[in-house]
Amino acid sequence: MNTIFSDYITDCVRILVLISAVRKHKSIKLTENKIKLYDYYYKFPYTMLGEKVKCIDIDMNVEEYYSFFHWQPDVIKYRQMINYLIAKGFVKTIDEKDKIFSITELGEEVLNKIENSYKEKLVLLSDVIMESIKKLSDTKINDEICRKNNIILRKGWDS
Repeated sequence: MNTIFSDYITDCVRILVLISAVRKHKSIKLTENKIKLYDYYYKFPYTMLGEKVKCIDIDMNVEEYYSFFHWQPDVIKYRQMINYLIAKGFVKTIDEKDKIFSITELGEEVLNKIENSYKEKLVLLSDVIMESIKKLSDTKINDEICRKNNIILRKGWDS
């Protein structure tokens, strides 16, 4: 399978898990900006949550540990993934004006049919992420991402 296509599908599954996790938290209005912010926690759980995620047994991400990141999400890539998930009927826009997204029943059904350890670990990670960020504003989440990315010397997986 083409690596780029495989990465794209993996990214879409991660976004679908994220959108599904938010469904449990009625107070969160999931905008495209929130998707980008929350997804950063899914992509780099050790950087953002440290010790809280060790128990989930997520594989160490060499890129996460050894790279210095630039907090600049690929806006076009996120728009493409969201559009793809909408086109497949997995996600819907529940507020056109504010562009608030939600998972559909078909999206939940498809997600439940995916059986692999990556998806299962993302689901477990969802609880930890949501507990950590559900009450934070977009600005505070962005500030935290920027603060964690400015760590020059990483001594371990702790925050």
